[in-house]
This record gives sequence, C-alpha cells and structure tokens, in this order.
Amino acid sequence: MVIFKLAAAAFVAVVLYLILKKEQPAFAFLVSAGAAAGLLLAAARQVEPLVGWLQLLDATLPGQEAGCLLRVLGVVLVAQLAADVCREGGMLAAATAAELCGRVLALMQALPMLQQLFDAYAGYLQ
Repeated sequence: MVIFKLAAAAFVAVVLYLILKKEQPAFAFLVSAGAAAGLLLAAARQVEPLVGWLQLLDATLPGQEAGCLLRVLGVVLVAQLAADVCREGGMLAAATAAELCGRVLALMQALPMLQQLFDAYAGYLQ
C-alpha cells in the first residue's frame, strides 16, 4: 500500500535529519525539504483521481456548489501547508496567522453557498 511506502520514506528522512542536524545543519535542511517535496509529489499523484471525479461532479451538477467546495478545499490545504512550514521553521506566530487567514478565506469562499442555504431556509419559513 502507498501509505506504508510514504511512512517509510518519512521515517528514513527523519532519521537522516536527526543524524545530520548536529554536524551538518544545511544538509539536514536539504533532507527535510527534499523529503517534504517528495511526499507532497507522491500525495498529489494519489489525489488526481479524486480531482477528476470532482471536476466531473462540477460539470454534471447545476450551480456552483462543487466549484465552491473545491476552492474551499484548496484554500484549506494551502493554508495548512503554509502553517506547517512556518511551524517547522520555528515561527509559531506566523503559523497561527496562516491558519487564521486560511479559515477566513475558506469562509469567504463558502459564503455564496451559505447565502443560498440561508435563502432556501428563509423561503421555507415563509
């Protein structure tokens, strides 16, 4: 299974990072960055069928709900990645700010769908 391969690669990268951290911090950083990039690339390949299915769903469903959900998902994933990178670099305040900005932007992307929901609910009450 793919998850075991990814976990093994992450484990090897962590061991190499810890070995190199004291003697060669620059190489330790390169190991960390390379492992992160490789794992992200592997994860992106696994997500391709899901993205294709969501695009098909977006084309077949009327309205903008599927597109809205895709934008929200993208904002959340990018914000989480930015926060994790900041945390890795020891910038906890920047990580918290990235998470807060991601939440606000995700809410802004979902606002049209929330407005439709509230309009439908108001129409139901009348």
